[in-house]
Amino acid sequence: MAFFKRGKADQFINEAVEQARSASEASHAGMFATIISAFALLFSGFSFYETVLKSADFSIYVAPRIAYTDPNSPEDPLEIFILPMTLANDGARTGTVLSIDLLITNPRTGKTKTFYTARLGSWGTQPKTPFMPVALQGRTTWSRALQFIPRADEKTGRILDYDPGSYRFELRLNTVMTDNSLPFLKKRVRPLIFEMQAGQTDYRRFTGTGTMPLWSKDYRAAGTAPR
Repeated sequence: MAFFKRGKADQFINEAVEQARSASEASHAGMFATIISAFALLFSGFSFYETVLKSADFSIYVAPRIAYTDPNSPEDPLEIFILPMTLANDGARTGTVLSIDLLITNPRTGKTKTFYTARLGSWGTQPKTPFMPVALQGRTTWSRALQFIPRADEKTGRILDYDPGSYRFELRLNTVMTDNSLPFLKKRVRPLIFEMQAGQTDYRRFTGTGTMPLWSKDYRAAGTAPR
């Protein structure tokens, strides 16, 4: 009789242990499923932000070789820089580049001269095409050669020396975001700063559609990486 009671007790204990083990396994499985669901939700939210909510995010890229010309005389210079460029919108929403400012600094004189985007194409391209605002949809690019001419109110004279030397370039985009993104989602457009080398300036090069090259020291394109 005692043996029978002990067997019943052992069976009860074993069943209790098995139920506890099953409950524990179910609890762990539920926790694992919750974690997976949380990661899936986070991924979906990030994907929705990147593909729908992310405001226009502009990047600028400039070829390692650009051109310079001066169709006027050394006594009355009209310096023009031609930059092959690519604008990229790494965001999801549309943004518009209204204009582009180019600031060039001569490190030997400390002077800076400001230029604006006047025309499209290489020097001598006909017909002359004025620069117009560029609307870039999300995940698209726009590539052109742009002609930069001194602003009408610019007081600095010649910025390039006659002798070879390096110069500091800075490109600034003037933009407007054509979407209704929340203010804290909007990106600030960073300027692109880079250096270019110039050789000896010889005005005989500028006859007709002639230009002289400037190049980056490492012969690599300059650019602002997307954030």
